[in-house]
Order: sequence, then structure tokens, then C-alpha cells
Amino acid sequence: MRTAVAAFDVGGTHSRLRGGRTGDPEHVELKVRTADHPSLEELLVTCLHQADLRPATMVLAVAGRVPAHGTVQLTNLPAWPPFDRARFAERHGVRVRVVNDMTATAHGMADLGPDEVRPLTRHEPRTRHDPAAGGGELLAVSVGSGVGSALLDAHGVVHTSESGHVTWQPENDFEAGYLARLRTEFDGAVTVEESIGGLRGFDRMYDYVRRSTSPAPALDERVTRARGAGAAVAPVITSAALAGDPCGVEVVRLFAALFGQYLRGVVLVCLPAGGTVTLTSGVLQAPGVAEFLCAETEFLHRFVSPGACHHDLLAEIPVRLALDPLVGVRGAYRMALRDAETGPGATG
Repeated sequence: MRTAVAAFDVGGTHSRLRGGRTGDPEHVELKVRTADHPSLEELLVTCLHQADLRPATMVLAVAGRVPAHGTVQLTNLPAWPPFDRARFAERHGVRVRVVNDMTATAHGMADLGPDEVRPLTRHEPRTRHDPAAGGGELLAVSVGSGVGSALLDAHGVVHTSESGHVTWQPENDFEAGYLARLRTEFDGAVTVEESIGGLRGFDRMYDYVRRSTSPAPALDERVTRARGAGAAVAPVITSAALAGDPCGVEVVRLFAALFGQYLRGVVLVCLPAGGTVTLTSGVLQAPGVAEFLCAETEFLHRFVSPGACHHDLLAEIPVRLALDPLVGVRGAYRMALRDAETGPGATG
């Protein structure tokens, strides 16, 4: 008997639904603006109704910490009430598993083939992650509305983290000035996510950079328009950078330097014996941005840090960009199908 399943990837900006039935390759897709909904429960119910889905099993990947009891608060949506997994499951008669969004992303990345990734470093492309065949360890890193990472180990188990909320260290006077500006805004630690994440980081970088490098009037107008509409400014700025706008270029260079430094730290913690890094990012997946990042910025230089301790390890780590923008909900759906067939403890 085929069982109806649903998977959600709930991000700070957009949320995606994928639903279908076990044993059926066909599935339905839905994408909505997260902030258009007053709560996570309302978002789930509305999307399931629109997709005409009544799942028996559901996996919910959320951008936030997931305690053992399953009641979650999304990091970038503090106005939403906490979501009670057990109460939702009982009320709607559905078996629900809640995971961090990076858990789902790591499972989705394990399913990527060589034609679904773009190498950013000079290493041989790898096949799909296969723990049984000695696939090694895979570090999944996301730079979207927030910043995060998760490790898929050689046994197929995912280990999540809150790495996007670590701090960073400036390496020159320009970066020190940015950090000093951010410190006027925060009482506590200034995190990587708040500094470069797409939800607020690009706004902050733009406002800082434009004090010393004036944007073209067209860029300033587009940023103002995006802000007025409540839209992300990152695509506007990266597009301007590719077109040669000096302010846009400097914003992307600042982003790339801090991102490369962050990625280096996460790799040293998670892959001391080597492995593969796969990135997912709406910013980097835009045409031309990844190439610009590698050729025109310090991203790879900061990642490897030639001359620093263990730079030889970093130089051997393959870094790839996932080309599928749906890798998160893809992984959540993969988990939901397994849960429907074998029970909710089947996947890491």
C-alpha cells in the first residue's frame, strides 16, 4: 500500500513543500514566502491544503535548533509562537519528525551526482556519497538567509551544529571597521550569520561599504526598492558586482573573505582527516557569482590560508557547489520516504 508523505524545508525567507506517495516517482512541489504566514503550524496546514495532501508521515526541516522534545522556535522568525511537534501530530493525525534544516540538506547532498555539482577547487569530481563504498565524510555548508553546516559521516549519520553563530576575526583595517560598526548594533557576540547571512548580513555590508565606495544611482535605487518590498538585497548587490559596480564588487569581496575564513574554521573542526565540502547558497547559485567568488575575491585564499598551520590539509579538500536549489527539501523528502517505509529512527 502506498503511503502519502510530505516534506518541508522552512527557511527564513522561503519555505518549500514536496509531497507524494511511497513507491511513486511523481511528487508535488510548492514554494511560499515564509513571512506571509503568522506561524509555522499555519504555514504547514495552508501548504498541505493547497497541495491537496493528507500525509501519514512528514519530515519538517527548520532553520533553528531542534531540542529532543521537538518544540522549536525558528531562529530568524522570533515573532512566531513555538511549534509543538507532538501537539501538531496529534491534532492532524500525522507522524512528524522535526530536524534542523542542515540535516535535511546533508541528506540531499549525499544524493547529488557529479553533474549536479560544480567544483570550486581543482580536484577530481566525486560520485554520490556512499558510506558502504567508503564515501568518506561530507561537510554540507549553507549560506542563505542564515549560515550553517552539518557533517555527514562515513556511516551515513548526520551531525548538526550551530556553526553560523560563531564569531569571526578581522584580518585588515577594512574588516576591523566593519566589525566595529556591527558592535554598535549588538550587545553580545557578532556572529558570522549576522555579518554575512542573506537575511540581514548583505544589508549591513552594503551600508558599511557605501560609506567609502559610492554605489551607482541605479544600484542604490534597486536596493531601496528591494528593502521597501521586504525582499532580499543580496541578489541585487551580486548582480551589480558582476556588472562592475565598484560598491557591489567591494560588498561581494567582503562577503567572500569572511565566508572563506568561516569555512576554513568549520573544516578544521569537522574534517581533520579530510573529506569533501559541498556548498548550497542562493547567492552562489546565481549565474556567474561562484566564478566571480573564486577568481576575483580572497575566498579560496582565506579558506586555505597559505603558510598557516594545516594549510596543506585545506589545500587538499575538494569544495563543490550544489547546483540543485532544492537540495534541502530533496533531503527532507528522502527522509520522509524512509520514515514511511521503516519508521522514524531509520535515518540520521
